[in-house]
Amino acid sequence: MKDLIAKQLYQPAVVLPLLLLMRLMVTLDFNLAQVMFVMVLKGSQHAYQFALRHTVARQRSSVAVKHLPCNNCC
Repeated sequence: MKDLIAKQLYQPAVVLPLLLLMRLMVTLDFNLAQVMFVMVLKGSQHAYQFALRHTVARQRSSVAVKHLPCNNCC
């Protein structure tokens, strides 16, 4: 069981969000209200991009979905 937990903790899907949260908390001096505000704001931005992509896809139902650039990956 310890080996399984040790292997899973080093997965990028686990480590990267924790590092991003830690960096955000250090940047905001561990103020949880500000951290939650930033997280909600970023979540709403991702939800908007998701909705925009699917709206464009529905409007162009016969055409392939074009990749919309976002601030984080492109």
